[in-house]
Amino acid sequence: MSYFRYKMLNPLGDVVSGIVKLPFNDLLSAISYLEGGENTTISVTKMGAVSSFIFTFMKKTGRRKIERKLLAEWFNNLSMMVRAGMPLATALEESADSLDHPDFERDIRDMILSIKRGSNFSGAVERHRHIFPKTVCHLIRIGEESGTLDDRLKDSADHLTRIQAIISDTKQALMYPSFVFLAIGSGMVFWFYFVVPKIVALFKDLDVHLPPLTLFLIGISDFIQSFFLEIAAGSIIFFFGVIFLYKSFAPFKKAMDMIFLKLPIIGTLVQASNLAFITEYFSLLLNAGIDIRQSVKILEESVGNEVFRTKLEGIRANLATGISISDSFTRAKIFPKFICRMINIGEVSGTLPDQLNYIANDYKYKLARLVAGLGKIIEPLVLVVAGMMFAVIIAGLFLPIYDLVGNLGSM
Repeated sequence: MSYFRYKMLNPLGDVVSGIVKLPFNDLLSAISYLEGGENTTISVTKMGAVSSFIFTFMKKTGRRKIERKLLAEWFNNLSMMVRAGMPLATALEESADSLDHPDFERDIRDMILSIKRGSNFSGAVERHRHIFPKTVCHLIRIGEESGTLDDRLKDSADHLTRIQAIISDTKQALMYPSFVFLAIGSGMVFWFYFVVPKIVALFKDLDVHLPPLTLFLIGISDFIQSFFLEIAAGSIIFFFGVIFLYKSFAPFKKAMDMIFLKLPIIGTLVQASNLAFITEYFSLLLNAGIDIRQSVKILEESVGNEVFRTKLEGIRANLATGISISDSFTRAKIFPKFICRMINIGEVSGTLPDQLNYIANDYKYKLARLVAGLGKIIEPLVLVVAGMMFAVIIAGLFLPIYDLVGNLGSM
């Protein structure tokens, strides 16, 4: 595999240029590949090891993220063009021309090049796994094999739209409590860094006797005053360190996912989101004609929560030994009884995809309802936490002043 820089004249007479990674090392094979589809080569040069490394690094770090919403729109438009009878390569050209995303456009043109060289669409898509989810790759392959590519493209668009809604609702729900507690924490730091020192100076001027609680709060204030930069730097390092470990270290991610599932309120949101995600995926894969064990394997590779991933791995192992689907889900001990019963009904009646779709819709509704009512759920907790914190501050800092005023009044 090597990178080649090319400049070509396409059949329409337009000059196109770029950098492409090809499964060849020699220049002649690369030229032959690039001239497929009636292109005329102007210049092709093989990039050296250093320039290839720099290009790969810049591509990864400087690449704009392709949002799931954009992917869904692209699949929907592609489905309509293919359904209208437009050749796939032409439809891809049209879709690339209409994009306002240079990185995505470059990837599509690379796919067009692969198709013109004889690759099928699913193979071209699978070369870009960094863009397309594995589920979508399977749907496209099935659509090609069964002659229903337009339907599978539409299924992919609808599926990505539904998954985007689930993820957006979950993020929106988790953002509110995060913002609230961040605001409370910031307010406390402000008090201890700016307000408390001024009150302490007043105490010293008046030679006030200070109770233990006040001395404790003054100690916290002095600590923050002395090590503010270290605390700020440590907090930033800790925050990004946790994110890094969560993304790159599976045991840590699994432990954090387990904690999230056990937290009040947040655990309910995370569980509802994952259950909606899994049942949505499972229903789509079965409807597309993928067998159950392969569907569970794809689910296992697609789900983001390590706890659910481990349970799906166990389900797949049970299915391999001949245990029924409903019993396998029941033994996982993470899926509610309602889901296991509905899977059993679908398994017995032969309507498993329909039952899974019903479950997915039910959990999406529950998730949306949780998001809508989260403010009312969180508000009492916020009031209690904030009230306790400020009660301690008032008791520690203002009661000595109150006692001083009372003593002065009695003199």
